[in-house]
Amino acid sequence: MSSAWFGLIGVVVGGLIPTLWQWLAVVRQELSEAMVAARLVDEDLRRVEQTLSQDAASAKPDTSIWLANRVALARGLGQKQWDAVADAYRVHAGTSGDAWEAPRERLKAAREAIEPLVKGKRYVLIQRWHNL
Repeated sequence: MSSAWFGLIGVVVGGLIPTLWQWLAVVRQELSEAMVAARLVDEDLRRVEQTLSQDAASAKPDTSIWLANRVALARGLGQKQWDAVADAYRVHAGTSGDAWEAPRERLKAAREAIEPLVKGKRYVLIQRWHNL
């Protein structure tokens, strides 16, 4: 009877190990893609911040960068971080000095939200567990 239990435990453990390994590989791939996407989006937002301080009229985020990378970011960011980055890419209503104060704050919040991904994967592993 005890040999049957050992056999059953061996089958269960033998099935769990490849499943866990496969899941970790998927998580690693998603984080790698999110890291690359975050770096591209961060570069665009940094450009917008620099342009905003010089010429507010031409300071618009590049929506093609956002459209190309938002799926990877959606997998790697939590809801609050996602909302902060998405807010930075929403269409801005005005171009006067006062109207651009809110976008400055949104750009700063978005860059802070993706900062762990921009730094690298090891900074975002704990955040990934919280996002599940």
